[in-house]
Amino acid sequence: MGADYHEVLGTINGLRRGFTTGTTAQAAARAAALALFSQSMQKEVEITLPEGNKPFSGCSMIIPVEDCSYTAAEGFASVLKDAGDDKDDTNGMEIQAMVSFSKEIGIQLKRSFGIGIVTRPGLRIPPGEPAINPVPMRMIHKELNQLLQEYQDTLPTGQRGLTVIFTAPEGEKIAALTWNSRVGVEEGISLIGTSGVVEPRSEAAYKTSIGMVIKSAAAERDRLIIASGYVGDKYLKDRNFQETAWVTVGDYLGFALKQSAKRGIHNLFLIGHIGKISKITAGLFNTHYQYGDARLETVAAFAAACGAIPEQVEQLLSLSLAEAAVPLLEEWKLEKTFFRLAERAVWRCKKFLDHIDPNIEVSVAILDLKSRMLGFAGEFETEEELCLSFI
Repeated sequence: MGADYHEVLGTINGLRRGFTTGTTAQAAARAAALALFSQSMQKEVEITLPEGNKPFSGCSMIIPVEDCSYTAAEGFASVLKDAGDDKDDTNGMEIQAMVSFSKEIGIQLKRSFGIGIVTRPGLRIPPGEPAINPVPMRMIHKELNQLLQEYQDTLPTGQRGLTVIFTAPEGEKIAALTWNSRVGVEEGISLIGTSGVVEPRSEAAYKTSIGMVIKSAAAERDRLIIASGYVGDKYLKDRNFQETAWVTVGDYLGFALKQSAKRGIHNLFLIGHIGKISKITAGLFNTHYQYGDARLETVAAFAAACGAIPEQVEQLLSLSLAEAAVPLLEEWKLEKTFFRLAERAVWRCKKFLDHIDPNIEVSVAILDLKSRMLGFAGEFETEEELCLSFI
């Protein structure tokens, strides 16, 4: 008998682990099937986590059932996802499962409102299929096949399997907050999770999401825009770029560059705030503060190369934010600094990717906090030409 999921999952660095949408669907499906077979209400359900190398891998745990009902022909159950202390858009969402008998042998999984459908190649699920990733799919099949064997003698005449229909009442709304549409999943959320467990604030999970977007993009195109954050997003949205034309990567610029090159994307456009791009110019490809900070030193050095006098260099070095350097450089007529920073960032990126693709083309654009382009560099002569090439 498994223990309560809080006890099984435990904490990491003082933060609670939670369970994925895949595990939530697995629990809902098992509870609904149990309600159908046993003709009884299920207040909680015991499920097994996927095998792996984590402390919780392969463990059984008990998850509460939010709602449950049954008739002679159908069982229904809903479970609320608990993402633990992770900042997850799907935390607390309800996933429902309706299980009915089927004349077909085995388990058939179907989607209804709020569960996404795959629309483009590049994912592990073919287009046209429900957005249920392989591991959750395998675990759901495993749970329900066990129940089929256990209750085989109670199956109605002519019925040999089960059909499961998943629904997420808030799925379409919540999916709009995620990257689903960028990776080729429409109309709802995905049932995902390789370990079945959400690790709070997981760098690995975020990188996996970035990698999925890049993989999906690489299946359709050989050029991609990498935006570091919201200022890049705003610039692109204001110019009506297609959502699938870019991936937003936060501090993981180096990771995104390498993933893109490895996937065969030969033309990259890196766009971001001057604070982020100046770190790339200095050779810092993870722009989180814990990996270093050379923003003002880099801006000051390139301003000096463009003609800044010692007093101006000292003033730049006294600043606390790269954004504060923008009006000063414009006042001093040293806008060339932005272009020189971008040129060096292009050089850095190419050196960074040389062992993967020595012929890769990289363009870089520098923005201020208002998403105004300050300077750019690459194979294009004008901002308009640059944008048109990636739009």
